[in-house]
Amino acid sequence: MKLFCKTGCVLWDSASKWPRRTYQSDSCTVFAYHENKPKHTMTISLLILTHNRPNELLKCLNSLKSEQGNLLEILILDNGSQVKLQASALSEFTKLKIFHSEKNLGVAGGRNWLAQRAKGELLWFLDDDASLRTNQACELIRSYFKKTQLALVSFKILNAYSREEEKRCIPHVDKHLTQVDVAAAYFVGCSFVTRRQLFLETGGFWENFEYSCEELDLSYRLLNQNYEILRSHSLQVVHAYSPTSARHQSWIYFNTRNRPWTAIRNLPLKYIPSYILGWWIYAGAIGFKQSEFKLFYQAVTASLKGFFSAVKTRSVISPPACEKVRRLGGRLWY
Repeated sequence: MKLFCKTGCVLWDSASKWPRRTYQSDSCTVFAYHENKPKHTMTISLLILTHNRPNELLKCLNSLKSEQGNLLEILILDNGSQVKLQASALSEFTKLKIFHSEKNLGVAGGRNWLAQRAKGELLWFLDDDASLRTNQACELIRSYFKKTQLALVSFKILNAYSREEEKRCIPHVDKHLTQVDVAAAYFVGCSFVTRRQLFLETGGFWENFEYSCEELDLSYRLLNQNYEILRSHSLQVVHAYSPTSARHQSWIYFNTRNRPWTAIRNLPLKYIPSYILGWWIYAGAIGFKQSEFKLFYQAVTASLKGFFSAVKTRSVISPPACEKVRRLGGRLWY
């Protein structure tokens, strides 16, 4: 049924499905019809860096099968591997693109490389030896990023053997915060999601780090721009860690070398001496205990060589950002 005014204008059409707005004119009342536009759904690119771990990568991808339809793309960078990936084993992942780099770009460089080629509004970085445990993860990710000030969400990381959260991966001084979302001053890079545009505008990861401390360095810069970082309780991955001895060797070297750079690039001068000295004493003690004091010495030498590069890229975080780091249990003095 339709209603007309005396001038012949359609005032109401019962067949119309569009909402109406009413306008008054000299001759009649006019109804304007406006189509309901569908809500925008943020697109997500899944980015995986892999190096000599084809079996772990396949296990990782298999855990993501239920999310394939919710992802815009899956980008994998084979980061200088000697063990080549078998494309046939990955053929069922229709949104998958594999890239190869003859040179190992490091974690920081490799992830930057992937981010520059991704098209999604949100970038989901995932370690190749991690497996997704959360159902409807993409839907949950999008719900978090409805908050415009949220820059980054990291996942809860469960040990592959105990299935309990790794205490060292809780980004807060209170290591009992396992059952709630945690506002944080830093994040663990095993699995996290960030806004692509913000990540690129902030400069991504500083590639001199190669591995370790690149997440902490980025965290300082995000907080300095008044953004927020969150560790989600609901988003979870299971992480299979590398053998203990190898982990200790890389931990000693990269923390000894990279921690001073992190402080120099981001922190006010008053924090830097205690920060560097504290980490060198701590890492040196572990190196001595593990009979890796030579490795510690090499790392100190490498750190000193990179001193001027860190100074040249120095951008000190503001007093409000320092206060936010302190309040959230982040690192300032050590």
